[in-house]
Formats: sequence, C-alpha cells, structure tokens
Amino acid sequence: MKRWKKTLALLLALAMTAGMMGCGQKAANESTKAPDAAPGTTAAGEPGTEAAAPKDPVLLEWYYRGNGQQQDTEEVEARVNELLKGYPGLEHVSININCFPAADYATQVGLAQTSGSQIDILNSVSLNFTQQVEDGSWMPMEDYISDELRAELPEWLWELGSVDGHIYMVPNYQNAFNAGFMFFPKEYMDKYGNYDEMYATLTNWDLSLADKAAALEDYVMAARAGEGDTKYANTLENGNATGILGFYFITPFDHLGNNFIIENGTDTVSYAYTTETYKEMWSIYADWYDKKIFAPDGAATDHLNYRNEKMMEETSYVYSCNESVGDPESVAKSYSERWGFEVVAIPTQQYNYIPNSWGAGGNGISSTCEHPEEAALFIEALTTGTDLGREIYNTMVFGIEGKHYTKDANDPDRIVTIEYDGTQGGVDTSYAGLKWILGNSFYAYKNQAVLDGYFENIKKYNESPDTVASSHNGFVVSTTNVSKQLEQINAVIAEYTSVLQNGTIGSAGFEAYYQEFIDKLNTAGLKEVIADYQAQLDAWVAANR
Repeated sequence: MKRWKKTLALLLALAMTAGMMGCGQKAANESTKAPDAAPGTTAAGEPGTEAAAPKDPVLLEWYYRGNGQQQDTEEVEARVNELLKGYPGLEHVSININCFPAADYATQVGLAQTSGSQIDILNSVSLNFTQQVEDGSWMPMEDYISDELRAELPEWLWELGSVDGHIYMVPNYQNAFNAGFMFFPKEYMDKYGNYDEMYATLTNWDLSLADKAAALEDYVMAARAGEGDTKYANTLENGNATGILGFYFITPFDHLGNNFIIENGTDTVSYAYTTETYKEMWSIYADWYDKKIFAPDGAATDHLNYRNEKMMEETSYVYSCNESVGDPESVAKSYSERWGFEVVAIPTQQYNYIPNSWGAGGNGISSTCEHPEEAALFIEALTTGTDLGREIYNTMVFGIEGKHYTKDANDPDRIVTIEYDGTQGGVDTSYAGLKWILGNSFYAYKNQAVLDGYFENIKKYNESPDTVASSHNGFVVSTTNVSKQLEQINAVIAEYTSVLQNGTIGSAGFEAYYQEFIDKLNTAGLKEVIADYQAQLDAWVAANR
C-alpha cells in the first residue's frame, strides 16, 4: 500500500509538471519564445532571459507523531499537495505523510532509518533528539533558514532547536510554559475565606511551604464546617498525584526526566523527591490525612472526580491546582467559562519560567535527504504564517473545509470542528492533526473550544521580558550509562510514592517510611545517576557558557 502511495504521488507530481507546461510552458521540443519576441527579451517582452524550465518533481517523505493513519489522511495529503502547487518554490514538490501514534513513532522511525528508507523531514516529538543528532541522523539547518523564518521565533526557542551551536530543527511554536495557579470557587471563597489575604499569603515568596499550607488548611476546614465533611483538600501537586510535573510553591526548575531536576539559578543536579521541600510537602500530606481533610480512600482516589468542574458537587475538593498562562483575572475568566461556575485564581510561582527542553519538539531535515532546500522551505511554510502557508498548516491540523470543519462567516480565524468540541481531535475522528506538533500553533484556526485572545495572551507571555528562560537551554541528559540504575529507581518509586503522595502513612509513621524510601533509592543507585548527570551538566556548562 505504501509503495503504491509513493508511486501515485510521483505520478501526481509528473502530472503537475505536465500541467505547468500546459499553462505557459512549452514542450521540450518547442521554442520558449513567443513568435514576435525581440532578441534579448522574454516571451512577455521584458528584458531578461528565456523562461526557466520546470524543475524535476520532488517527493518529500515526512515522518511525525500524531493520531496515526486515519480514514481521511490520504485525502488531506492530496489537498496539501494541491496547495503546494501555488506555493513559491514548492510548485514541483509533493509531500508523503508518515504519521504514527506516540507508542509507535520512535520504533517506526528507527526501522526506517535502519532499512535505509527515504526520510526527508523528521519530527522530534517522542524521539531522543540529542541522541539522534549525535548519531548523525539529522542535518544542520542554518544554511537553509531564511531571515523571515529566523525572525519568526524568539532566540531562546532557536537555542532549544540547537545542539552544539548548530540548528537541527525548527521548533514548533506554542505556549512555552504552564504557570502554577490555585483555583477556588468564588462562592466558597466569599463564604469561607478572604481572597485578598489568601492572595497575599500564597504569593509571598518569603513564606515557607508550611505557612502557605496552614492558610489553605484554615480555608478547607471552614468550608467543611459549612458544606459538610465530604469537602476535601487537594494536594499541592497537579491534582492526579503525578508529582514532579505539577509541583507548586517551589523555585522553577529544569526537568531531566525521572524526577531529576536543576533548580533555576544553580548548575547542580538533584533529585526532587529527596529535597527538603518535597519532604516537607509530604509530611503535610500525612498530617492532613490524619485530620481527615484529605479524601479518605487514599491511593484509590479518582482525583478527576473531585476537582475542577466537579468542585461544586457534594463530594469534591474545595480548591484545585492547575496550570495556565496569563494574569489571574484572565485565567480565572477562562476557567470559569470552562467549568461552568465562577472561580478566582491565585498564582503560585514568583515568575514565569521556560525550562531547558522543548516538549513540543520541532521539524528538521534527515541527514539522508536529497532535497534539503525544499524540505526547509516546507517547514518554513508551516511556521511563518504566510496566507498559503497558514492554509497548508491548518489543513494538516483540521482537515478539509466542509468535511471536517466549517468556517465562521463573520470571523476568518474561527471555525467549528464537526467531529469534536475540544481543542484537538483524537484517533477516533476521521481526521485530526495535533497543532502543537505540526508547526506554529499561533497560526491555527480557533475552534469552538478556544476563547478569543487565547493565542495572543500566550504569545505575549512567551515573549515578555519578565519571563525567565533557563540558562541550560538545549541541555538534555544521556541515560546510556545509568539505564540499569534508573530501572531500579523507578521500581522504588512505584512501591513508595503512592503512599507519600496521598498521606496515608499518617504523621506517626511518616519519618520512618520516608527514610526507608530514601535508603532504597540510594541502594538502587540514585547517587550514581546524580553523579553521571552532574558530569554531563558540568561538561555542557564548560562548552556553552
């Protein structure tokens, strides 16, 4: 099927070339001059040379992570190739889509690379980008990046697409960070708390975690007294007890994976779960469990049934930890509309922080690509927001107008997606692309799930002079030397953290349980991993500062 698809694409490209010859180009055995053209002029009578011969057709193989091959993927591909006929410099180019779901993408790329299959454009999401570059699988791009493309993205973002000073991918542009917020139903805050006092406490960066937790505890206990004992405290993590990605009230940090971090302002690798701040937070959880202000079912708690839009129900949390971008007023407005009741929001971080790695990844050129100029120009089309480039990008994201979405007659930037109401569709749709993987999401159409001003607000904070970018931009650790230790550490995490994150050990047993956890981490090889990562960071700092 794939071989036939490639053959068909080549035939279409040849047909496109023939079509070009029929529209102003002559056959090879005919003169390219009009009969009355004067010497030294073009057929149009202007000084110059004869019209350029059409370029040979080029087929680019594009590999990226997404929803996989869907019912209408080939139809969308055909529409993109039709649009490319009008894009300057890509009139002779067609694209072959190789889209794989997250679980399969890295494997399929590896198989294609090993077998020598044609790959021209690669997306880095779900790949070990740095390792792929070190293995020689990606081509340096700086010679193919136009001034327009360079100006489209902030400089810190280009650093995240670079390795050892060379640009290897054009990063997909989206929100660069998710800042921590705490959300409270306005009705509860008005009845059981004081918003101004709570705001002053939670945003006082000199106060300890215990001080902030005490203010939250007072609010929760007052709400329980008024609403009943089935109103509970949320964790100070991101609701579902996933831990490190949603840890609030901590100095912003870089993620190295597997809970290893670098706190901003340092060049020191540490392990989040062994920091004093994490120990203090988990001891508070044990205390809250004793006081019955945590949900009593512990590890069995389905946090999503207690938080967010559930907070006004009889059994629920009375505040929720979530991540967003913007000022408290605009963020509260957005979540109020999303959840169906009025909320107030309080930030939990001192400043907005862009970490060292770019989860949205980007598109780059395979080192085996025979047409890097065309590959780079296609990536540029998805990124710079020209009229036709934007149409190509949105076709890749939303599909075909009239079949997958309808346009708003009063707003050219707004659409209604037919098969889904969320911000993006899934594998169960006939077609849906992931806008954060395919290019510059700030040029995406707004469907019914996107509020007016959403993209503008995010971009403002992305590029604000008050937003802090990591001093380790582009640093990614290699796990090659410590894979065995990481496997053993992950086994310890699976055994212990559920109890710690839900407080179910209680205050009396906390110290002994936590120390047992630390001892097992060290036995598993935690110190060896930290030493290995620290050596990598030291070498990177020496080479890049």
